[in-house]
Amino acid sequence: MDFNKIDEGHEDGSESVHYYFDNEERIKHAPKIVQDYYAGKGPRPVKGLFKNLISTPANRLGLLSIAVFAVFVFIYSFTSEKPYRKVVGGTEMTLSAFSYEDEIYVSLKAAAWKETKGLKKELPQGPAAVKFSAIDNQQAAAAVSENNGMYTGQELIMRTKFSDYDIIRIKAEVRFNGEEKELSAAVEKR
Repeated sequence: MDFNKIDEGHEDGSESVHYYFDNEERIKHAPKIVQDYYAGKGPRPVKGLFKNLISTPANRLGLLSIAVFAVFVFIYSFTSEKPYRKVVGGTEMTLSAFSYEDEIYVSLKAAAWKETKGLKKELPQGPAAVKFSAIDNQQAAAAVSENNGMYTGQELIMRTKFSDYDIIRIKAEVRFNGEEKELSAAVEKR
């Protein structure tokens, strides 16, 4: 059935209503803001990413707060002490651990010595001893391993491995050149 031909705009027996629409007349009686909009005098959107970011006071405040936060995070990342990297006896030591196929592989790297501001001026050398402790999710030492090495100024790496019984962190107590420090590293899952 075709409904296009059905006339529904009037009562039975009377003429159909004819609607006259004049857009010009309607805009004459509209509010000023609507007249300006149709005349093209309304506010224009700001073009460009940076101009849009600073176009209003709220946008400027948001951009400024993001910039301040980013600077704070950047400075904090350089100044905070990392528990997995410390200077022990004049040499920078780094602890790392990862899990692979039910084993946890741990390595402690003593960096090659270089004369640097803040580190000892003479070449530190001698025996280095490390006690690795595998910490489980209940904060108890699940396994312990000791390792010794001779540091001569060249890069020294001491390694061990543990069976993975919910080990989440590795703690290393390092003794070198008359100084003892504790390093800690989270176990990376691979």
